[in-house]
Amino acid sequence: MAQVCITGASRGIGLGFATAYLAQGDRVFGAVRNPDSRSVTELRARYPDSFTPVQMDVSSRLSVEQAAREIAQQTDSLELLINNAGISRPPDEQCIEDVSETDIRSVFEVNTLGPLRVTQQLFPLLRAGRNAKVVMISSNAGSIAGQGGGRGVPYCLSKAGLNMLTKLLWFHCSDEGVAIAALHPGWVATDMGGENGTLSVQQSVSSMMQLIARLHVNSPLYVDYSGKEMEW
Repeated sequence: MAQVCITGASRGIGLGFATAYLAQGDRVFGAVRNPDSRSVTELRARYPDSFTPVQMDVSSRLSVEQAAREIAQQTDSLELLINNAGISRPPDEQCIEDVSETDIRSVFEVNTLGPLRVTQQLFPLLRAGRNAKVVMISSNAGSIAGQGGGRGVPYCLSKAGLNMLTKLLWFHCSDEGVAIAALHPGWVATDMGGENGTLSVQQSVSSMMQLIARLHVNSPLYVDYSGKEMEW
């Protein structure tokens, strides 16, 4: 049984990961902003012995520190951290004057600095885990080479920053024997991805779990859900 922590576990891909890892018998710490949400309550009722919701706002260092202490009180190690929590803003930059510094800051706090905060605070538990792994849920929107337009600036910048963070943290993680990678989940039909997504949550999560199972310190650092290496 692996000990797994998933941020943003109350909906979408995060909820899909939590449900799938619980179903295969792992223990899951679900880091969520609202532990009393319906989806979290249902998971807790279904898996009372293996699912532990933890209140966490990844945009707040104080909240992340408090959540990390709570997790450390209940386990002495983690085998897997999935930094999934993320937000976006409508890609409505019709002209250069529409690029919003306020939106960039708010999205960066969650999508780029959030994973850094969580990884830092939980790294002592990962260091103690067996073949521990850190997964950053990124996006093809973070690929500089793959960009074909100028909209969605806050989200694209935040995911490009997350990709660089993943590469930089690899130098530290690999020294400790901890694997790390940034995964593009595909276009998934979620609240964020929209109803026209070409993949269901279950399809995306199932494929990514296979990748995570094979992940090691020398794996490619930026890949999509099918295992295809992405262009930075």
